[in-house]
Parts: sequence; C-alpha cells; structure tokens
Amino acid sequence: MRGQLKRVVGSCLLILGLVATLCGGCGGEKEGTNTLVIGHISDMTGPASPALVPINYVVEDLARYYNEQNLIPGVTIKVVAYDARYDPSRDVPGWEWVRAKGAKVALTALPTTAETLKVFAERDSMPLWAMIESTYLTHPPGWVFCMNAPTNYLVKTLLHWISEEDWDYQARGREPKIGSAGWQEPYAIACKEAVQEYAEAHPDKFDYVAGLLAPLGTVSWSGEVETLKDCDYLLTPGTGTGIPTFMKEYRNRGCTGKFFSTESVAAYRGLVVDSVGYEAVDGMLESHPTRWWTESFPMVDLAKELLETYHPDEYEAFIHAGIGYIGGFQQCYAFYEILQEALETVGFEQFDGEAFYNTATGYSATWEGYEEWNLTDTKRYTWNYTGIYRWSAADSEIIRAVPEWLPLVEE
Repeated sequence: MRGQLKRVVGSCLLILGLVATLCGGCGGEKEGTNTLVIGHISDMTGPASPALVPINYVVEDLARYYNEQNLIPGVTIKVVAYDARYDPSRDVPGWEWVRAKGAKVALTALPTTAETLKVFAERDSMPLWAMIESTYLTHPPGWVFCMNAPTNYLVKTLLHWISEEDWDYQARGREPKIGSAGWQEPYAIACKEAVQEYAEAHPDKFDYVAGLLAPLGTVSWSGEVETLKDCDYLLTPGTGTGIPTFMKEYRNRGCTGKFFSTESVAAYRGLVVDSVGYEAVDGMLESHPTRWWTESFPMVDLAKELLETYHPDEYEAFIHAGIGYIGGFQQCYAFYEILQEALETVGFEQFDGEAFYNTATGYSATWEGYEEWNLTDTKRYTWNYTGIYRWSAADSEIIRAVPEWLPLVEE
C-alpha cells in the first residue's frame, strides 16, 4: 500500500461534528501548509445514520492520519461535512454548501445523493466519490467515481454461487423460490432488478416469486410478507429500520426462507442483532468485496488501529455496529491514495477537479489480501471481485463462506 501502513502515533480522541452542518472542518490543520478542502455529504441524523456515522468517522480519521503522518508534504487536508439526513431535498443544498466552503472534491455514501448530484459534478467539473454504485452513476461514465462493485453484479455473483454450492437440486427435486423486498430507493431497485433478471434468465436455477418495493421509511410489511412467505431465498431490505422490521415480521409469520444481501445488511449488524438476534438471520448469505473485522490483513489492521487510537471509547461499539467503519475505511483509502497521487503529480497550486479526475481514470491497486481494483476512462467502479460471507448464530459472527475472491458475474 505504497508503504503507508505505518503505525499511527498519538491517542487523542477526535471529536467530530456529526449533527446537521455543524462540522465546519476537521483533520488537524498544520501551520505553514496549504489547506485542501474535501466536501462530505452524508446522513448523520436520518434513517441511514446507524450505518453512515461510522463512515463519517472514517473520512475524518483518514484526513487526520494523512496529516499526522505528513503523507502529503506541505498540504493539510480539511473535511467539511453536511448532513443530508437521507432527504433528497437536501442533496443540492449540500453540494452548494461544501463548494462554498472551498471543496475541490466531494464524497458521499448516500445512493440518492450520488444520483442527484451526478449532473452537478459534471457541471462544476468537481469529482464526486460515491460509496455506492448504480447503472445511472456509471453509464455514461462521468465525474462520479464509485468505490463499490455494481450492486447487480454483487447480487448475481451470489445467486450464481447459491445455485452451484448452496442449493441441493437433486435432494429437493425443484428449483428454489426466490424474491426480494425493500424500500423504493436506488439500492433496493437495483437489487430487485438483479434478482428478477438472473432468475428469469436461469429458470433452471430459480423460481422467481416477486420483487416488492415499499415507500421509503416503511416499517410495516404484512403485504410483502404474505407475498414472499414461501420463498426459499429472500433478498431483504437493506437500509435502516426497514431491515429488522421486515425480518421480525417475516420470522414471526413462521417463514423460514434464507435471507441474502450485499454488504448493506452487514452495515447494520448491530441494529439487526439487537432487534432480532442472530437466530433470525442464521445462515444469511452476503456478497461484499470489503473484508470483515475478523480477517487479519494490512488494510483491516490499519482500520482497527486508527479506530482504537482515535476512538477508544467507541471501539467495541463500532465493531458491533457492522461493516460501516471497516468497509468505509477500505473504500475511502483508495480515495485518499488518488488524492495524494494527484497532488504529487500537479502540485497544490495546480490541483483541481480535473487533476483528480485524470488520476482516478488511471488508478489501479492490488493490496495485500485483495484482487485488483481499478478505474479507467470508461469504467467508474473499482472492485472486480467479491467475497461470500455467512451469518452464523453458533459463532455470533459473520464469517467467510469461501476463502477465495469470486469474479463478478454480469449476466
């Protein structure tokens, strides 16, 4: 990792402004250096905040790490954060706010925000680093760079693996019934389409039941449960309170189908476990390209080290919460590497959105424990492989189902 996985010094607790737009900038400005401003548009108080607050910490912690280690000599990174609250009406004001604060590049983990702001990123020639992917964001390729694999590829890769490794067609004598449920938002829509497309393209592998989308914020799922009650595999809602409320209603109805998802549910591990327990999700399968807390690799080890150093009082809570910090760290580190390379190439005075854009479109990395990530002139998502994970009640943990990385299945 370009020799940057060094031990972080200092144990001072970083206090983040995580409410509304109160964080005017963090990262530890150093006297005598140039300040580069990064805009961060997130959900700090809304329905996605249980998963995104840890990612908010990551953005700040990596800025602090880069500043303390002087990884970009002569430059101090400053983060200005805006609370979009998962409210689409706040996306454009958030964009204009971070630009007014001097941001040259921006990040977001909110799917609605990234899609809304794609045209504004183009208009302003200001790159937007999105921690979610959708067809709209990547086609045609533009100024949004997605630090994730396409949701439909993640789902289809998992379905292919299920058909090959998890379902015994000979013993069961039939194809498994499959369906999905979620809120009416980009992530769930992409999941629904992926399940339906794969099942209908492979009728010898799956018997498609339905893909249901409820209004954003829905927590009562009686109709959806009734329709999907006989599914053998069921892709669950993937955001906030939609996840445990659906799971609880589904299990209380006596339904036994096996849940599956991308990394979305793992981002809410604490919320799910505290609400329904591991027994309700035992055997749940997930497809996600970020490594989990229990896997020892340099990127994971550094993330745990920064979390323990900067936030010792919240260390255990963040691990229990889910993949937010550890996954967000792996996503954001690539952003900071591109930022560093762009600054080294053109210098601070010449750095602008175009410099980041040009560096990003030529970016590739093969880190310890991973297959290659890359971006190109036409490819706007980084990961080319994914891992398969399983929720285990016996272990009270999420464990790796297979050790190898699987190439993404596109059809």
